[in-house]
Amino acid sequence: MATGLIQDEMGRPEGDDLTKESVEENIKMPPELQEAYERVVIAGMKVMFSKESHKAMLKELQNEGPMDQRLGKGIAGLMLLLVKESNNTIPPEVIIPAGMKLMMEAVDFMRETGLGQPTNAEIGGGMQIMISTILEKFGIAPDKMEQMLNQYSDENIPAAPQQMGA
Repeated sequence: MATGLIQDEMGRPEGDDLTKESVEENIKMPPELQEAYERVVIAGMKVMFSKESHKAMLKELQNEGPMDQRLGKGIAGLMLLLVKESNNTIPPEVIIPAGMKLMMEAVDFMRETGLGQPTNAEIGGGMQIMISTILEKFGIAPDKMEQMLNQYSDENIPAAPQQMGA
């Protein structure tokens, strides 16, 4: 997978539990997008934890079904709501990173309140579901996104020419 906004080291199916801090450390926003990213995260937190919508979030997290589905579809729905409420003014580049941060906020909330203990594999699956759901809603097929990302992977970028001599 390509590196960049979301770093490869984030996926840890085994080992230390993923935390919101470890995920946030690996989200690298360009300076010109940092403010927009922070605004989207704050707006998402308000929706998740406001008196008016907190019950809906709890219901989503307590639904039946696999944890990765609940996390992925719930946060994708939140992100799509934020895009709609912003009249499509959210820069597309911040939607998925902000969604990942908000997913980890939801995971942290679940762990702290005893609603669940999502595993790294479930969180990773939730992130995949969230990303593919968002991409599909914007008309980008997941295989097209994978092709776009693969063109930037290390194996497709030629190595710098080696200097002769020395």
